[in-house]
Amino acid sequence: MTAESVHVARVLLVGKRARVLEELGRSLQHLGMEVVQETDLARARDVIDGSMVDVLALGRAVRGAKREELVVALRAQNPRLKVVDGLAPIPPLLVAQVQEAVSTPPSDTRIVGSATYEQGINRVVLIMRRSAEVGIMLHRLDPLYRIHQTPIFAGRLGDGRQNIPIGRKIGRGERFLVVRADQETTVHQVN
Repeated sequence: MTAESVHVARVLLVGKRARVLEELGRSLQHLGMEVVQETDLARARDVIDGSMVDVLALGRAVRGAKREELVVALRAQNPRLKVVDGLAPIPPLLVAQVQEAVSTPPSDTRIVGSATYEQGINRVVLIMRRSAEVGIMLHRLDPLYRIHQTPIFAGRLGDGRQNIPIGRKIGRGERFLVVRADQETTVHQVN
């Protein structure tokens, strides 16, 4: 494989919080991706060359007609554009969402078939399609919009249903699991 044959993902970050975009941009650049950040939707729609973008990552405040106009404009220039709608203003979660868009195969062929959090039993349940080295992180945005990260598991799991107990209670708020299985990253919004 030559250096010319390696494709570097080109990511356009669009959102309202410049601080979150900057932190996310640094993290993605550290992973070797080319990143452009924009807080102005009209400028992103009218100035950015969509053919130079592989992934459009949108903050969750970017919704409605303006979001659709931006996606349509960029897809007109690049029909293969992947769109990531940010689940929460948690930079490591957004990094995982972009990684999922860039390098994870279609959902029916992924190593992790599903991931859920069973609150009453306080455990994570994974459905594995094959055995893999797995890392699980739970991200939470509490009702006061504070960010919490809880490492859940790191190790080898077999195929089938896997029940992973969580040693401590997980608080209220929006919860998200990031599961890394071998070279695949998947993000799951959980209750």
